Amino acid sequence: MSEQSAEEKIEVLRLQALNAPAEPGVYLMRDAAHVVIYVGKAKSLCARLKTYFSGGDGRYQIEFLLRRVVVFETIVTQTEEQAFILERDLIAKYKPRYNIRLKDDKSYLSIRIDERSEWPRLELVRRTENDGATYYGPYAFSGELRNLLEVIRKVIPLRTCSDSVLYNRQRPCLEYQIKRCCAPCCLPIPPEEYRDLLKQAVGILEGKTAATIKKMSAKMESAAEGLRFEEAAAWRDRVEVLESFQAGHSLITFRGENRDVFGMVREGESAAVCVLLVRNGRITESKPFVLDDVQVSDEELIEAVVQQFYEGGREIPCEIIVPFEMTNASVMEVGLAARRGGKVSVLFAQRGSKARLLDMAEINARASFVGARTKESEWDSVAEALRQTLGLRQSPRRVECVDISNFQGSDTVGAVVVFFDGVADKRAYRRYNLSHYESPNDFASIYEVVSRRLKRGAAENTLPDLLVIDGGAGQLSMALQARDELGLSVEIVALAKMRTESEVQSADVTWKPERLFIPGREESLLLDEGAPLTRFLSRIRDEVHRFVITFHREKRAKRVFQTRLDVVSGVSVEMRRRLLRHFQTVQAIGSAAPEEIASIGRMPITLARRIVVELKKA
Repeated sequence: MSEQSAEEKIEVLRLQALNAPAEPGVYLMRDAAHVVIYVGKAKSLCARLKTYFSGGDGRYQIEFLLRRVVVFETIVTQTEEQAFILERDLIAKYKPRYNIRLKDDKSYLSIRIDERSEWPRLELVRRTENDGATYYGPYAFSGELRNLLEVIRKVIPLRTCSDSVLYNRQRPCLEYQIKRCCAPCCLPIPPEEYRDLLKQAVGILEGKTAATIKKMSAKMESAAEGLRFEEAAAWRDRVEVLESFQAGHSLITFRGENRDVFGMVREGESAAVCVLLVRNGRITESKPFVLDDVQVSDEELIEAVVQQFYEGGREIPCEIIVPFEMTNASVMEVGLAARRGGKVSVLFAQRGSKARLLDMAEINARASFVGARTKESEWDSVAEALRQTLGLRQSPRRVECVDISNFQGSDTVGAVVVFFDGVADKRAYRRYNLSHYESPNDFASIYEVVSRRLKRGAAENTLPDLLVIDGGAGQLSMALQARDELGLSVEIVALAKMRTESEVQSADVTWKPERLFIPGREESLLLDEGAPLTRFLSRIRDEVHRFVITFHREKRAKRVFQTRLDVVSGVSVEMRRRLLRHFQTVQAIGSAAPEEIASIGRMPITLARRIVVELKKA
């Protein structure tokens, strides 16, 4: 990639950073192959990403990292703790090459409760399993978690001993003496009473701590009135620990579930939907979608998004969370269950861990919505500048660029890249073989590519609003001829940079500016070097140049390394490799006996005879 295009890429990343949400969350850096190469967390995503471009990060390897990054992706969380956990989960999933993976790869602590047990207890575990038990967590900060368990044990007398100790004890232990256990091992505790204690402990874990806090506050005030200040301070500390957990800091309740969560934000005819993918109880991915010109109701929109999201063989989980009650939920469940081959539940959650996941999905949808609106407003200004500068009939949305590449007239190829609302649509890129030209002929090549592109666009209704030709007045003339012969009205311009010093001196400028060649205008138009319009046109021209050069090199390399043996049908790569390793040259293969070729190449004698015949023809 050229220096200019590299600078342009950094500028695009910098704009992504400026438009990132200010909330806490996790950011992923992806390379050109869409592989995650770095995962990070931040208290403010926008502030953190901006440090990569302001020199405030301080790490020398950032320069090398940014050379490989193509796009930033963000997942917004409700708290910094959730970002802490999500970052670790994503690092474990993607194993990014630029993240430092510590040798101490312990998992975060979770709380396990097996309600099938006769006397359930709260266990601290590092590994969660799909064993029918209920898991709470994971918790990023083990100190706070242990303080919380300590408070629960002081307030709620559940057993803490293992099953082997429980069923072999003859008399109550010290925990019972200090009123931290109701001693179900030895005393006749009614199971209903014990289950009620367990519900209180679960309530604290889920953030339902109001009743417990009220009771502990009363004890704190009683101790203070009795001048027992140390005891009052202890109760105060316990209240503070409970209050920090009151909002429910656990990321999700872990039961090994797979579910997808759809969050939505809508303003008028514009909307954004974000899908959080939860696998084995952990958030693994965020899929944002921004939609324009929405003419249907919110329920119809979500129903359409859900149906389309699972087209193409995407995994359908057993549970789908939607942002509101759906009147057609049962119908959706039947259709999705038929695709999945098993039961699917479509539901709306108002409380608990599912509601927290829904809130997180909505936060991410809003972040995508705001970011898209910002990008849209930026493109609106560029599109309006294009309309005014080029005298277009309307502001363009679909802009395409054409370029040609050849080597002394051989292996001539063409390419077209597509940008929609200022964003590259790589699925719409097209490549053209033009190998029949025996000498360099850019004019004829431009004519053929433009003719083929517009003919297909007219048939498929995918004509561009503006077609940019990489070249000067001659190339523009041929493109206009191809368009006029087809009877179309596509607007076409050409873009070229001043190449020689004489051109620069005649234009009375100190740099080599970009020039636009516009139909009906005798003189080319010099563009302001720093204008957004110039940056966009340079970016789309550099992109088509990269794309066509890559195609040309692939084609040329294939021709250079191709032998006459490659044109013989039925000869596999391994067969060719064995024959060339043994005979060294194609000529030697053609001179050998068919029986020897069959033996060396491990092929049928009939194929060996055909090889000899074909090579003698050549």
